[in-house]
Amino acid sequence: MRSVTSIASLMVATALMTAPGLAAADTLQGMIISHTGQQIQVRGGGVDTTVTLTPSTKVESVKGLLGARRDDRSVTDLIPGLAVSIETVQNGSELDADTITFKPDDLKTAQAAQAAMHPEQVALAAARQKVLAAQAENERRLALVGQYDQKAVTRVYFATGSTVINAQGRQDLQAIAAKAAATPGSSFRIVGHTDSTGSPALNQRLSDQRASAVTAYLVQNCQVAPEKFTAVAGVGQDLPQDNADMGGALNRRVAVFMMVSKASEGASSLPPAGAPNPLAPTPASASGTAPPTPPQ
Repeated sequence: MRSVTSIASLMVATALMTAPGLAAADTLQGMIISHTGQQIQVRGGGVDTTVTLTPSTKVESVKGLLGARRDDRSVTDLIPGLAVSIETVQNGSELDADTITFKPDDLKTAQAAQAAMHPEQVALAAARQKVLAAQAENERRLALVGQYDQKAVTRVYFATGSTVINAQGRQDLQAIAAKAAATPGSSFRIVGHTDSTGSPALNQRLSDQRASAVTAYLVQNCQVAPEKFTAVAGVGQDLPQDNADMGGALNRRVAVFMMVSKASEGASSLPPAGAPNPLAPTPASASGTAPPTPPQ
């Protein structure tokens, strides 16, 4: 009888060794530390081992001194913290689980530990989401660096050949400076213009001087910090506001644009295709009201 049993055991072992991709079974004992999809990771003897669950894997709870009483269980019971014994089969580079057994009391202990950890896990998950959201927001803002929205504009008009800012101009500059002071992330673009009187070279210098005069007034009289200016330039007689009268008073101006960085205000969209150039003049009739009467 003993010889028959030995022969049967030898035949089973031989079948396992000769089956394609399968090696003889081994027993792994330890504690589950993770369960992801069809794989569990078991820590035993200071070593972490990954075991694959297959459709034929049996999961059982055992009772009694010899484990004679067995009940079928679900793979959902294989939670972190559960002590298990796994009969494994080497399948190529993977270690498959043939049978997984555990004690019901060990499952209760693991479930109690999970319940105790749940509030902490929720807090950690929420904190992680905040970190990820902050990282995404920083990346989005970095992508918007150098992009601006125009929030306000005012125009200061000048007498022919002059760089002197009149009373109305000073009032308008004070108003836009106050608005910028109350707007986080604001900055200024200053663009000087002239009419068509005189040579282009002379008009270029005059437009630069007018832009500089307005900038100096904002710094000295309106407490605007120098670093708030992203651009200060003159464009001469180009970009007239009044195309019908190139030598007219509406063209002798400095346009002051209050801009807000999209990165600082949190805007998420780019200007639509065909959006007007913020440096372009605004027609006198565009707003429905006439611009202030320039000095003659």
